[in-house]
Amino acid sequence: SLVPMLRQRPTVAHTPTLPMAIPLGGVGSDAAASGKNEEHQPLVDDGFIDDDKTTTASSSTGHLEDTPLPPNGGKITSLQASASVAKAIMGAGSFSLPWAFAQTGYVAGPILMVALMVLSVSSLRTLVACRRLARRSGNAGGTSKRPSASYVDVARAAFGDAGARIVYCASVSASVGVCGSYLVFVAASLLSLLPPQYENVGQTQLVLMVVPIAVLLSSVRDPNKFAFTALLGDVSVLLGMGVVVVYGILYRDEDRSLGDGCVAFGTIDGCALAFGAVGFLFFIHFLVLPIEGSMARPGDFDQMVSLTFLGCAAVSAVFGVLGYLFFGGDTEQIVILNIRGSFFVSFVKLLLCIDLLFTYPVVMRPSIEIVEQSLVLQLNLSDKNNGGAKARLGVCSVLGVTAAGAGIFIPAFALLSGLVGGVCQTFLAFVMPPVMLRVLKQCTTNKGAKETSALDDAKVVGTVLFGVVMILWTVHSTWLETRRGE
Repeated sequence: SLVPMLRQRPTVAHTPTLPMAIPLGGVGSDAAASGKNEEHQPLVDDGFIDDDKTTTASSSTGHLEDTPLPPNGGKITSLQASASVAKAIMGAGSFSLPWAFAQTGYVAGPILMVALMVLSVSSLRTLVACRRLARRSGNAGGTSKRPSASYVDVARAAFGDAGARIVYCASVSASVGVCGSYLVFVAASLLSLLPPQYENVGQTQLVLMVVPIAVLLSSVRDPNKFAFTALLGDVSVLLGMGVVVVYGILYRDEDRSLGDGCVAFGTIDGCALAFGAVGFLFFIHFLVLPIEGSMARPGDFDQMVSLTFLGCAAVSAVFGVLGYLFFGGDTEQIVILNIRGSFFVSFVKLLLCIDLLFTYPVVMRPSIEIVEQSLVLQLNLSDKNNGGAKARLGVCSVLGVTAAGAGIFIPAFALLSGLVGGVCQTFLAFVMPPVMLRVLKQCTTNKGAKETSALDDAKVVGTVLFGVVMILWTVHSTWLETRRGE
């Protein structure tokens, strides 16, 4: 399914304007995971805040206290906002959850998911608080009627251009990693569909065969040309999850009872691998700011995001546990690959592959525009004599080869997507928001905001340390698992 992409927001006058870049998250959610496009999801619209009509938030987190909220600035309802958030979470990454639970166990897995869901919701509230404080400080992009809702603008308000560039780098890395995992998903799925006479064809060959198609699709400038695939994404993911559950209930091996060989609690290193897989789905911080800014009643944001995350976590936990219990130690990193032989299953696999190929350009587009704009400015290229078109195709090719390289170096969907979720998305979820909140609170102290306490500082340090530790742990565990696979 295609999920909403962050709108490109105006930046402050003295800073250079760069295109938006987004990771993904849920990225697990097809589109986007990492890059989302507003043309694919019209529910997310530009909100506005009237400086003369602001109200005060009442949030149990304390983060949003004394920050302005627009009473009727946005246009979408809480239900529409919830649908956008849910679509950002659920997607291709869901098919790696049974494997993730095989690493942690069918009891520890759901516990870990719920814990990360709670932490993610808290971090999302922190990020929204940062945006509102950035607006109050007067350093964020936008105008009094149309304030910026981008993560990059908030980072710029807190740390200047350096902060914006750090977020850009994390976003580009995430989008390339997500696209690499998509190429692995497509290649692995196609490999499972090949007849026996093509047994000499390997996954690496299929990745190299698929990447030119992805590059050509990503070179298309108009994202509206892919709008027709929005419904395809929703249908393919739902059909895929349904096929796994129905097959597991009705057609699994009769010689194997449900849960044979399954464990309730897995290994410590397995928890790090599962952390990345879960983070790939739930650390969708780049997507939430424009959604929150578009809500007609932003005061309902806390309740909306909490209930939506809870619902998605419940569905994901059930699907992950069932998938693991159905296939046990044989659970594939893409669980639908455990099912073969049926024409309908093959059709669903092809549907998922087509969806991801059309999702690839949407995810990669922000990164392409960042690099392309820099290249065009440095080389003084233009569309005259096809200079701009050649530059774009070159950028698409370089990024495509980089994504393919990531997919070849880590030829496992769950490991690669988990690395993106456990590193890039974790950095944007747990390292940047608390530090930005601390800096922005200092900027607004002289404007009536409450001074931070020692407890607030301890929370900042603890959250950042958690994020850094999990990033390092994810890298270490992924490296060990990759070496083990060799």
